[in-house]
Amino acid sequence: MFVVLLGLFLIFAGSVTPTNLLMGAVVSGLITLFCAKFMGYSSRGFFKKLSKADEIAVYLAYLLKEIVRENFDVLRFIYRKGQPKPRLVSFHGKVQSEPLRVLVANSITLTPGTYTVRLEGDEYAVHALDEYFQVDIEYSAFFKMARKVEEA
Repeated sequence: MFVVLLGLFLIFAGSVTPTNLLMGAVVSGLITLFCAKFMGYSSRGFFKKLSKADEIAVYLAYLLKEIVRENFDVLRFIYRKGQPKPRLVSFHGKVQSEPLRVLVANSITLTPGTYTVRLEGDEYAVHALDEYFQVDIEYSAFFKMARKVEEA
């Protein structure tokens, strides 16, 4: 974490000078110590999460593809159909980890045509612009991809 923070500090500083290096080391060290003491940070956990970076990158690429695809679906829906028939769909996701459940809920919200209204435990309530957008939300690839990240 220290190295990542120091690298970010130097990138944002714009130049690598002895002063920037010293200030970056001090600030990065203090943030790392703060995280270790008060937030339960451990370098072992950081490297474990870093090992999942490829699964996370695949998930983010899939999310970006879905956002673009759904934008076109919403545009098509607006131009072809008349009045939308909004739906509120409740279902249970099968993701165990709380952070991944939140990631899936936010991914659904980022996708045009749907947004997550409520997340309690593993129960999601999702508002869909039309019944067309509610199809297979429960079995969407967001859950499949999140379970792959969780298993890794």
